[in-house]
Formats: sequence, structure tokens, C-alpha cells
Amino acid sequence: MIQLPTKIYVDNSPVHGLGVFAKEKINEGELIEECTILTLPIQKGEDSNLFIDYRFNFPSGLEWEEQVLVMGCGGIYNHSNTPNAHWYSNNEKRTFCFVALRDIEVGEEIFTFYGDESYWNDGRTYIDVK
Repeated sequence: MIQLPTKIYVDNSPVHGLGVFAKEKINEGELIEECTILTLPIQKGEDSNLFIDYRFNFPSGLEWEEQVLVMGCGGIYNHSNTPNAHWYSNNEKRTFCFVALRDIEVGEEIFTFYGDESYWNDGRTYIDVK
């Protein structure tokens, strides 16, 4: 079973487009959201612009097998080099889990780290988040 998130909302971000924000305080280590995924028709190693700014590798890490879209708010979390949340894949349930790295206060935007320069070198537009 996947629980729907209750402590977040989506609003305009001062950083970029839309963002995900804390509706209630989220404690360090707390699961923020568990998101289902949809497999994209992209073969590993294939050059494709399909959903390039919204796709993830599944499972997470260097040994990924497929490109996926993350449902829920998964594709809305903005990037920061100093994130307050991280994500990991739950391979058994085929979901992505977003978890707080520290306490996140009411109204605070939730950021994840997309990746290093190699992430930005495959056609995406770099966004400098301070």
C-alpha cells in the first residue's frame, strides 16, 4: 500500500516554476512522499529528449536499468546543491521515496539534489540554485 502525502502542497516557486512546499513541519528522516513510476520507451544508452527534464533512472544509482517518470509530486521537486530532502528507489514496490534530510518548516520549499555535472550534460537546462 502507498500512503498519499498529507504534509505537502504545490505552489509557485521563487526558484523555478512550480515547487513542493511543507504544509506541516516535516521531521528529519520522515517519509515525505512515496511515488509510483511509469516506464518510458527509452533503451539504456539511447539518446532521447523525451521528458528529459522530468525523467529519473530506475533503480536509483549507477546500476540503473530504465528511464521512468515519477508520478505524484516527484517531478516537481526543485534542485539544490544543499537539499533538505533526498530520494531513493524502492525496487520491490517500484516506487521512489522522498525523505527529509533535516527538519523542514511550514512553508519551506523542499529541494532534492538531481546530480552532479553529468546530469546537466545530457541536454537539460542548468538552473543555478543558491
